[in-house]
Amino acid sequence: GVHYTSREDIDHLIEPVLLKPWRLKWAELQEEIDASLALKPKGKALTAIQSKVEAFRESLGKIQILDPACGSGNFLVVAMQRLLDLELEVVKFQTERFQTQALSFHVGPQQLHGIEVLEFPHALASVVVWIGHLQWLRQHGYGVQERPILKKLHPIILGDSLLVDWPNVDAIIGNPPFIGSKRLRGALGDPYVDDLFEKWDGKLPREANYVCYWFEKARAAVAAGAAKRVGLLATDSIRKGKSRVVLDRIQTESKIFFAESARKWVLKGAA
Repeated sequence: GVHYTSREDIDHLIEPVLLKPWRLKWAELQEEIDASLALKPKGKALTAIQSKVEAFRESLGKIQILDPACGSGNFLVVAMQRLLDLELEVVKFQTERFQTQALSFHVGPQQLHGIEVLEFPHALASVVVWIGHLQWLRQHGYGVQERPILKKLHPIILGDSLLVDWPNVDAIIGNPPFIGSKRLRGALGDPYVDDLFEKWDGKLPREANYVCYWFEKARAAVAAGAAKRVGLLATDSIRKGKSRVVLDRIQTESKIFFAESARKWVLKGAA
């Protein structure tokens, strides 16, 4: 799946959407902890300080992430590994300040949710996620934490993302499919497109790019309190014509906090 979206592009999206808020919280907590330690606390006071750091580390393992067009799971793997990188920073801080050693990590595959319409990439996704988890542990000197090594990830489901309900999560990320409005019927078939237009009537113009449906559904999730932050890739046609309606609605009802108007892309025919 890397030929669709490179690691660099995934990182470029995940950093502002998923990691930046938690990095800011961690930086603030480090300052607070070091200020408290400067007072030479002992006993219960020291334990309370240690508990604050551990609580933050635990909170990293509770972040829920959805890729509603997950393919074989690349976005989910990168997101998990980047969160593991942040948790490792916390673990090193605990070792330096409190001389403790963490034997396991809170961040893991259990935080990841995916939806994929094609059977083969869906079957791969769970395996890819577990391999990505094991690779990270091995690269950082940690062994397998539990058996069996590979488990089925029930939160990664087979289905049409536009027809199934999305779970409540902290962050929605991904690279939904790009199909121009004039190519919808040829690519998806008349019955599907007719159902799509009926379901989304009044929410999106029929001339909108297929990717706009993911943006609109993500916007609705934020509006309903079912998601906090969203980062999705799209072709630059989303800012033009009838497709732009979805961006205008997002900007009116919440906020677009990071965007790039143009970016080099590896796929021919997609701008």
